[in-house]
Amino acid sequence: MSNLDLLIDQLSQQLEPVRVHRGSTGRLILAATAAASISGIAVVYGLRGDVMTMRAPPLLMVAIGLMAILGCASGVQAVRRARPQVGAPTTGTPWLVAALGLLPLLALAALLTDPAAAVGLDSDSGIRCLVVGLASGLASLGFLTFWLRRGAPVAADRAAWLAGLSAGAIGAAAVTLECGRNEIAHLGLWHVAVVAVMAIAARVALPRLLRW
Repeated sequence: MSNLDLLIDQLSQQLEPVRVHRGSTGRLILAATAAASISGIAVVYGLRGDVMTMRAPPLLMVAIGLMAILGCASGVQAVRRARPQVGAPTTGTPWLVAALGLLPLLALAALLTDPAAAVGLDSDSGIRCLVVGLASGLASLGFLTFWLRRGAPVAADRAAWLAGLSAGAIGAAAVTLECGRNEIAHLGLWHVAVVAVMAIAARVALPRLLRW
């Protein structure tokens, strides 16, 4: 037996079986975590009745839909990033981020055409929504960080960015389901800020935790 064969035998004797890192499991846990966050919001603050009965202003429903879809799409991609892969398929996540970015643009247009729209920039309720939204997304961010650390992401920066986007979008959707404000300036600034702040924070802080 050659030295190489002997080395391989020695190394193989030290190997231990590990549990398969299934993407379906990660997606289910992420969905359960997001549902738990929304349930927590419902228990503490209650949810908007007009949203539950689908009678909310159309723009509000569109905002919630965009946030929910972005949270799902980026979350699925973050879970997938836990498994080493080269040349991962491109997704529509950047387009969803761009679509969500229409809300701040609409808010800016409203402010330029109607000075009264500035009421939506009220910092008291705005900061409250920002804090509640970020808190609502922390559980999802914590799970995605744990999931990615258990895996072996090839592009830690990209994985961190996706995890932050998903957690921020989930938190923003949760607080929008509860918040009683309808002004586009409020939604476009404070609620979208939840996504931006969480994504940037995750992009800065998580890569060092995800590298292996």
